[in-house]
Amino acid sequence: MKFTNSLVFSGLLASASAVPIATGPSGKWFDRFVVIVMENTNKATALADPYYRQLADSGVLLNGYQGTTHPSQPNYITMIASTTAAGVFDDGDHNTTQNSLVDIFEPAGISWKAYQEGYYPLDGGACNPIHQNKTSGYVRKHNPFMSFDNIRENISRCQNIVNAQEHFAADVAKGKYAPQYMFYTPTLANDAHDTNVTYTETDLKYLINTMMGNEQFMKNTLILVTFDENDVYSPDSYGTSNDVYSVLLGKDVLSCTGCIDQQFYNHFTQLTTLEQNWNLTNIPNPDGDGAMWDSWMLPFSKLKAKHH
Repeated sequence: MKFTNSLVFSGLLASASAVPIATGPSGKWFDRFVVIVMENTNKATALADPYYRQLADSGVLLNGYQGTTHPSQPNYITMIASTTAAGVFDDGDHNTTQNSLVDIFEPAGISWKAYQEGYYPLDGGACNPIHQNKTSGYVRKHNPFMSFDNIRENISRCQNIVNAQEHFAADVAKGKYAPQYMFYTPTLANDAHDTNVTYTETDLKYLINTMMGNEQFMKNTLILVTFDENDVYSPDSYGTSNDVYSVLLGKDVLSCTGCIDQQFYNHFTQLTTLEQNWNLTNIPNPDGDGAMWDSWMLPFSKLKAKHH
């Protein structure tokens, strides 16, 4: 569903009465990370779209960035757990006892929130494990936080999985008090899963403009716009190139803009970058998958260290 003026207005009203959260620890390169995850599009297709090209020209185009696998859900799991989390290799509903970035963020005092378009929590803000809301365009497979038992069954953590249309603008309006980690999932229409990149422009422009228009929010903020996977999935496509459009934005934290980074990255890179930025330990999972990837995966290279 598209954002409407009433939704934007309600979000701004909510911000006026919102109680700011405490700012968390400062990072090596950035103090806030925002990731917006789009869907199922070949990199060349995205780059041919004028708005996506404009974003690339105003930030850093990650030309070597790839999805980690097919289909969608394992890519999302990788972004927050640096692991395939107890055998999540398809788009079904999975529950796992493994850990995620939440388990290294919270002890370090790093605030987080997941913004899901079309998602409606249960009474009291409890997690809603619904598979899909066909009316609103929400699907659980694009909400990786719901797969982790220690999030889904924890009412306090469930409060951080929210309806994007109701909360995103309000939280951005908090400026420096906005969450330090913000994971954004559009609906199936707004992420190009059921449509195309041209259709997604309205929503994405609104999100980017909302952030870029708030100087306090953007101070030391890094934004990643990426896609979960490309559009060449077939049973025979495992192990083949999975190039996806990915762009970093945020002039305060980038060493160049309008430039191209040819280094190899994939969704594991997000965790590596976050861990090194805040000097965090690897996510403690028994399969050791995250530690294996972290031992050789490099962080994003076009970031500039802050001067304290």
